[in-house]
Amino acid sequence: MHKRLTVGISFFVSTRVSDIWSNGAVQNIIFLFLLLKKIPSVEEVLLINAGDGDVLPEGLLLGDMPLQFYKIHEVADRLDVLIDGNAQMYNHEMKVVQDHGGKVVNYLVGNDFVIDMERCLFERPSGTVFNGFKYDSVWTLPHHERTCRSYFEVMHRCSVEIMPYIWSPMFLQKGIDSLKDPSSFFYKPSSEPKRIAIFEPNLNVVKTCHYPILVCEEAYRRDKKLFKNVYVTNTSHMKDNQTFQHFIGTTDMAIDKVATIEERFQTPYFLSQHTDVVVSHQWENQLNNLYLDVLFGGYPLVHNSEMLKCGYYYEPFNAKAGAEALLDALRNHDNRIDEYKAEAAAYLATVQYDHPENIRRHEQALHDLFIDKTAG
Repeated sequence: MHKRLTVGISFFVSTRVSDIWSNGAVQNIIFLFLLLKKIPSVEEVLLINAGDGDVLPEGLLLGDMPLQFYKIHEVADRLDVLIDGNAQMYNHEMKVVQDHGGKVVNYLVGNDFVIDMERCLFERPSGTVFNGFKYDSVWTLPHHERTCRSYFEVMHRCSVEIMPYIWSPMFLQKGIDSLKDPSSFFYKPSSEPKRIAIFEPNLNVVKTCHYPILVCEEAYRRDKKLFKNVYVTNTSHMKDNQTFQHFIGTTDMAIDKVATIEERFQTPYFLSQHTDVVVSHQWENQLNNLYLDVLFGGYPLVHNSEMLKCGYYYEPFNAKAGAEALLDALRNHDNRIDEYKAEAAAYLATVQYDHPENIRRHEQALHDLFIDKTAG
């Protein structure tokens, strides 16, 4: 690449996506936008409004950022690269970019293979659809490589690049600043029985509360005096489901009124007010912003993600191993806080959008778009 690039990123401006905490993809796009602006070979980065609204909802917490949005027809002929941030842009809009020599990337940050299976099996509303458009590349994240690489390669008929997972505490910090006492957000040691929070969204099979409940139940049976509460958040929509009732309702934690079904809450608030330990479990979704937010606050995170290089790890789908990790956290975390915070800080530095290696990897991916792979 001899000239500095103009890069556009689609962003879905709509009142249907109105809360920064309800959709991690919004954060992903903003972090990508900020990262691309730091690449030396990028001249400018433009946000393309591919939604049905004109004003950013206040809940996205973007009001203090001087963001300017363009319609694709206003800038298509200026773009060297267009990154569709899962906004489902129209084929003819993206084709204009390619017609003048630009490249189009599909940036996919969810486990689309699993989500699409569920849409087929359970007659859920369609999301991103395959419409035959020939992207120049698909960019996805490391924790989706195993399930989604072939899915994307075959269906999109192009190469798939595995990009770094990027994050920043900028949105979390805004949530912290909104608390009555921002200092209350960070973990504080206590000799009291602990309050455990489970934050899985329970919207599809990759992140549900089932294994965290099993982990907590197994640990609770071994040492009840360590537990004050187990808050199973994001489950109020399942409270009348008979299978879920019989699952959680027959645990010792529920019988003893230690475990409770809870609504959805904003992460900074619930961590600051009701949490000492977070227990999590994922299935082919090893990296997510919640983990990083929890680590930023210094909270012990009991998890099964091999890609997460800190916290209290346990083998996936092994409740007894999870219970051992949880009991270790309950009994010993307060004695190793400084070491834990140092490990978390070292890891969090590697996922920041301004981390040099993350900038280099994205610059290389942009450069690779313009290499003639058919030559030689």
